Amino acid sequence: MPRPILTTLISLTVVLVCSLGTSTASAQSMSHPDSISPLKPNPYLRHDDPWRWDVRAQVFLRHGIITYANGEYREQLSSSWRLNNFEYIFPLVRQGGHYWSPNEEIETSFRIDDTIFQPEPKILQTPGSGAPYVWWKSNLQDYKVYQLHFTQTSHIVAADTIFNEELAKQIPWPQHWLPEAQGFLTPLIDPIGEPYIDVRGQDQLLRLVDKWLEGNDPKTIDQVTLAKFLTGKVIEHVRVTRGNSIFSPTVATPRFQESNPANGLSLTGNFSTYPQSSWSGFYVRSADQVALDPSGSVLDLSTMLTSVLRSVGIPARTVVCYNMYSYANSVDDIITAMVEFALYDQKNDQILWIPIDTKLLLDNGRRSTLYKQNWDYFGSHNLLRFYVPLAYYFHPPVNYSAYGFPALYGFKTMPKTKHDSVSQILAIEVVNSTLRSEDIYKNGNP
Repeated sequence: MPRPILTTLISLTVVLVCSLGTSTASAQSMSHPDSISPLKPNPYLRHDDPWRWDVRAQVFLRHGIITYANGEYREQLSSSWRLNNFEYIFPLVRQGGHYWSPNEEIETSFRIDDTIFQPEPKILQTPGSGAPYVWWKSNLQDYKVYQLHFTQTSHIVAADTIFNEELAKQIPWPQHWLPEAQGFLTPLIDPIGEPYIDVRGQDQLLRLVDKWLEGNDPKTIDQVTLAKFLTGKVIEHVRVTRGNSIFSPTVATPRFQESNPANGLSLTGNFSTYPQSSWSGFYVRSADQVALDPSGSVLDLSTMLTSVLRSVGIPARTVVCYNMYSYANSVDDIITAMVEFALYDQKNDQILWIPIDTKLLLDNGRRSTLYKQNWDYFGSHNLLRFYVPLAYYFHPPVNYSAYGFPALYGFKTMPKTKHDSVSQILAIEVVNSTLRSEDIYKNGNP
């Protein structure tokens, strides 16, 4: 991955604006419709204690160079966009191992300088995987702007999982995967912020897996045992160092303020009263790079495991989550990346996505030699109601780009905008939207 452009500021602001209370309090009534798991009843995977969350994502793009002097951040606005051909995308998540969307509502707004628009976005699918994202294209002609502000609010329910591992081991390999799983078998390695994949690294990954399996056909092993053993091998392989998955988490995030572009000041040193962290973007490597150089972060650990599982024919995907259970001010705790792998429940003709929390498995000393033991956080997980999913990719793999490092969103412009004159800020707010039994009767439901 290319080195950062120093004049590009990517700041991920995560604002905790809800009170979680005690960990034993349920966020909503189990009789509320949103609490009902979309999975058909099955003996392998169950959901427990669902919590409903509202996720508000904001992306600020500005044409200017940010400087810091005399205790203040300043941004000199310079060149501008013309919105004749401007496309913007942001990821969605709908349903997976521990989460589901309670409705199809997506609330969006778009601000150009000081004017707010309500665009009509489309929900499209990532080629191959079918992962959804919100897409919007400008139809404004000859509109010269310095600042763009996108807001997207979606809703998600997250729940703890209870996994019957011994019974799931009896599930046979399917002859054909359903499309929702088939799309996460390829590509073997997801590009992250760049389309180039190092063939040497991909070959090295395949050699590693063959070595770990001692040349045996992976499909002679049941999927659950195979996935668990390979999880342990990947944990052994990646030399995880903390704190290197984000750049410069050193200063509080300046509050966004309105301004007149003519005065050249749009970012000041006034700080919000909410607890915040300022991050200059995700530094995540694709699995081919981790295979060649096995040192990395807990995020790299998950991207590597995703590719390893795909290489043996198990559909897998990385799930970027915001960890509401964490009170730390570190991306390694607040932003986490889990892995889900697919099982096919033939009786119900449904895909079961089984969650793997690579970080907590690493912290609990799980290794391949222990794969026959029961592992918390492999399948069963009693904290997943606090893990709010954001995306399946750190950067959407649909030929869009961000300014500098991957930051979940993507855009296209014609002609292309120079990276050295644009700053971007990604702000994510996650709010617990409690739905209790009294709300049901208040809304007139039986």
